[in-house]
Amino acid sequence: MGPERLAEDLLTLARKLRPLRHHGMTPQQYWLLRHLRRSGPRSIGELADELGVTTGSATMACKRLEKDGLVVRERQADDERKVQVALTDQGRAQIDTWLQHRLDALTALLDVLDQQEQQELQRLLERLIEAAEEQGFKA
Repeated sequence: MGPERLAEDLLTLARKLRPLRHHGMTPQQYWLLRHLRRSGPRSIGELADELGVTTGSATMACKRLEKDGLVVRERQADDERKVQVALTDQGRAQIDTWLQHRLDALTALLDVLDQQEQQELQRLLERLIEAAEEQGFKA
């Protein structure tokens, strides 16, 4: 098996797993919620920088998520130009539910591998992730 076949198989697996990712929202909205869950409240500028999107895109995603009750946007008392974004309780519950659903589905998928195969896959994935970071790929 050459690298082309392996690359194609990885892309096929990624496509098959795509339904687990976004749950009816844009990828930017999903990743924004995940990022806020992991990192806590952030300014629009910080979110844009950390997610690799424009401030305009981050603003639009936050507006939609605020409309859906998943985040709140508040102006900073010390600098009215800055807007801080935080998860609401509903947003935190929603992302936690989605992440658990995704974890359950992936765990069931990995059950087709025995423990040794899972350990080998883990080792190989860690090497690929490290190589991707070294080559400048971003999440």
